[in-house]
Amino acid sequence: MRNPAQVQADSSLVMNGGPRRITHELVEDTGIAVTAADDVADIVRTGRTVYWGGGPRSKRLEREFADHIGRSMAFFHNSGTAALQTALFALGVTDGTPVAITDSGFVASLNVIQHLRARPVFLPTAPETLLCQEDVSDWVDGVDVHTALLTHFFGNVLDAPATFASTGAEYLVEDAGQAHGATLRGRPVGSFGDIGSFAGSHKKLVTSGQGGLNVYDDPTIDFRMRAYAHHGHSQGENIYPGYNFRGGEMEATLGLAALADLPTRVAARNRTAAAITEILEKAGLTVARTPAGLDCTPAWFDVPVLLDESWLGHRDWLIDVLRQDGIELWKYPALIALPWVKPYMANHGWWGEREEELLRVERRLWDRLVLIPTQISAEDGRVVAEALAEILS
Repeated sequence: MRNPAQVQADSSLVMNGGPRRITHELVEDTGIAVTAADDVADIVRTGRTVYWGGGPRSKRLEREFADHIGRSMAFFHNSGTAALQTALFALGVTDGTPVAITDSGFVASLNVIQHLRARPVFLPTAPETLLCQEDVSDWVDGVDVHTALLTHFFGNVLDAPATFASTGAEYLVEDAGQAHGATLRGRPVGSFGDIGSFAGSHKKLVTSGQGGLNVYDDPTIDFRMRAYAHHGHSQGENIYPGYNFRGGEMEATLGLAALADLPTRVAARNRTAAAITEILEKAGLTVARTPAGLDCTPAWFDVPVLLDESWLGHRDWLIDVLRQDGIELWKYPALIALPWVKPYMANHGWWGEREEELLRVERRLWDRLVLIPTQISAEDGRVVAEALAEILS
């Protein structure tokens, strides 16, 4: 891999006067099922776009999604973040509750822990997969973990049952927000935990415009979740301080259409990921893969590319430069490195040498990550990968 100085001197880059490498617009699949436009219009004409306890389209989406994952029940929320928060609340997470959380994940999973005033117990990332390490027993030693919130990130598949077992936690929430359609040992992700949690927002594979779904089997979880998400209200009584987290009928209609088309969508994303990966690996670049030997099928959301350590401190510059050439890359931070985390944890006496060392290690990993989205066609994926390989190798 070329180092920053070599790339900076590359006369073929736009910033150095070269021609733009990718001149056509890369069309992204937003996930919205445009074929459902007439059905959404029909909902608008009824004048009933939301119901207190969930409307008929929302209830149908819940039934069909629960069946798809192989669970007894589902609850449709107005966002994936809301779904994660009600999941933790339903399991009894509250002030100071230790929640093991994969540092490999989207910020929403951390936000909900802090909104519930719980204690995040960060779990380390495996560099070869950019998912959580399988055995995290050393990292939770001395902490009585209540719930493990484990993320299948990038559409890649974590061996959630194995990692969960090593946390010693009582409950498991599978965050599959980016992994609709992925499988582990022949079962859909989200089917292993006490609760499987999915996001339905922009670019997701079951996109409802904005929304989130939890799946589970326990009626007590169902009761606590629905009450909490309906203003803390149940059967005429206010029993919790709650939120307005329920999903709407237009969003449910979009979700139903996307769910019906899920196999086609997963296949398209995986074709794009395969095209990108083949080119980058042939050029000697490092792509994070599913764990070796794990019986799983990803549903790729992003292709994660790990730069070498010479790019520490230069990664963001590279992203800006490549965008000038039409190469659209993204990034995610180490969750433990977010600016409010250390002050929050230190204020409660939860930050120590172990967290400080993990922060150092995770920063050195996540600060050299770039992501190529799979929401483009396989043909455009090849164009992006070839351009990136030419510049970096």
